[in-house]
Order: sequence, then structure tokens, then C-alpha cells
Amino acid sequence: MKRIKIVSVLIALLLAAIIIGYVVHKEISTDEETGKKVLLIFSYHPEHPWVIEETRGAEDILKNKGVETERCYLDTKRKTSAEWKKKVSEEAVLKIEEFKPDLVIVFDDNACELVAMKYAGKTLPFVFCGMNGDPEDYGFPAENTAGVVERQHINGTIDLLKQLVPNVKKVAIITDNSPTSHGFVTRIEKTALPVEISECYSTDDFDAWKAKVKELQPKVDAIGLFVYHSIKDPAKEGEVSLPPDEVLSWTLKNNKLPEFAFFDFTVRAGALCGVTLSGYEQGKAAGEIAIEILDGKKPADIPIKCPEKGNPIVNERRAEELNIMILTDIIKEVEIIDSGD
Repeated sequence: MKRIKIVSVLIALLLAAIIIGYVVHKEISTDEETGKKVLLIFSYHPEHPWVIEETRGAEDILKNKGVETERCYLDTKRKTSAEWKKKVSEEAVLKIEEFKPDLVIVFDDNACELVAMKYAGKTLPFVFCGMNGDPEDYGFPAENTAGVVERQHINGTIDLLKQLVPNVKKVAIITDNSPTSHGFVTRIEKTALPVEISECYSTDDFDAWKAKVKELQPKVDAIGLFVYHSIKDPAKEGEVSLPPDEVLSWTLKNNKLPEFAFFDFTVRAGALCGVTLSGYEQGKAAGEIAIEILDGKKPADIPIKCPEKGNPIVNERRAEELNIMILTDIIKEVEIIDSGD
């Protein structure tokens, strides 16, 4: 009888231990699942290919760390008026007050200018990425900010172009007139290159863009395409930019010169070549910095980063259209894609 009582007590103790252990485990798991809150504020719209890659990079880091995220899109590529920027800037501030994040990540220059600058030197930590301008342009570094700058692989891209087309000596670059372009143009004008840059032309007018592409045909050996996402058709009313694919499609049909580009989406959509930047790497680096800060590191103690990895890409179909042969030595070193796939 005593043995039965002892066994019963032991079983009860064992069950209690299992239940307590389960409760403790669940509390830890629940805590891990709840985690911290991070607000992601994007300069552009969710369908933008660069935004898609940035999002994937950041979320790949944050989702495995128990971080709750929400997203906010300023949509300043398609809508560029001062009124729109003021509106979305105010909405972003309200979103921060509503969501009460432990940290905010801002993606690209417009989010830095329209949102992060308001909080420079305050308590709420900010991480920036995709910044084409200089951090000083936005009041950084500050005690509550850290981040990742975006720097195009200009020399690498020109070197790849010259491997494909050795006789290139003079080039021009065309881009839209967005804040993204301003920082790029400033840097490229200060960069020593193995070719002559005849001009860096910026416009948001589609008619002016078309005229410049045609004007350049007899003047240069190749054309660089930076960004073209805030181009507008003057014949259409409103401030909404044209679909970038429409601008690029017209350009490729009317340009007979080799193109070089700086983003993989431009080469994948039909341009000849480029040592391209990765939105994924920018987002990933920002996510890693965010985790450091959430774990207790001070933003001011984290140096500004610049991912050095570039992806050399050549568009095989475009090479064929331009009668450019891709040598075996080049094939071994780059990613060869076909925009018709």
C-alpha cells in the first residue's frame, strides 16, 4: 500500500515537473516570438524591384530573431510633388507614434530626408540603408543613428564594358532628376575613370530624355543608364511618374549604342551589362545593424557600412542585338542572363 502511495506521489511530481517545464518553455517561446518591434519605412512603392530585394534582405535577418515588423511606403518615385512628400512625411511620423517601434529602418534617400532627419539626435534608434547621398546631408552621424551607404561600382562597370567593347573611349550617363541621382552624379564627377564622361544628364521629362538619347548616338561610344523612375510624360497631366519599364523599353528600342547600368534590374530588363548593386545586401546589412542595436549596442558605436560585393552581369540577348561577342574569359567571370527568358 505504501509502495502504491510512493509511486503515486512520484508520478504526481513527475507530471508537475513536466507541466512546469512546459509552462516555462512556452513563456520563453512566447517571449521570443513577441520580441522587439521594428518599423520599416521605404522611400518607394512595394512593387519596386529594389524595394522587393531590400525587404527580403532585412526580413531574412529580422524574422529569425523574434522581431515584429510593420512596413510603411512613401511612394516617392511615382509621386514626386512637394505636397505629396509633405503628406507622406507627416503620415510616417503618425505611424511611428501609433506603432511605437523599438527601432526604425529607413530605406533610401527620401526616407532619410523626409523622416529620419526629424529624429536625428533623439532617443528612438534609426538605421538607414540605400543612401546615395552623404550621411552629413541628412544630419548623420547622430547618437541614435547607424547604417549602410549605397555606392555604385562605377570603375568595375566601366571595366566590364571595356572587356565587351574594347574601343569605348567616350561615354555619357543619363538619369532622372531624383535625390537618388543627385548623390550619384556628384560622386561620378569626382571619380577618375578609364573613359571620358562627356556628360551626366538628368531630367524628369520624357521628351527631353528621348531627345538626349537620340542626340548622343553619334557623339559617344556607350550610354550609362542610372535610374529612370521619376520620368514623367509632359503630355499627361499629374505628378505620377511613368512606369520605369516603359522608359527603359523605349530607350533600348531607340538606342544603338552599348549600355552600362548599375542595378541588376536594369540589366535583367534588357541593358547590356553592369557590375550591379544588390538591394538584398543593403537590406540584410541594415537588419544586422538593427539586431546589434536591439541587443544593446549604441548606434553611435557602430561604424557606417558599405557592402563591397557587386554582381557582374551581361545580358546575352542584348549583346546579340548589338553584335557584341561575349568572350569565353568573360563568361567564366560574370553572370550571363537572357532578358527574353
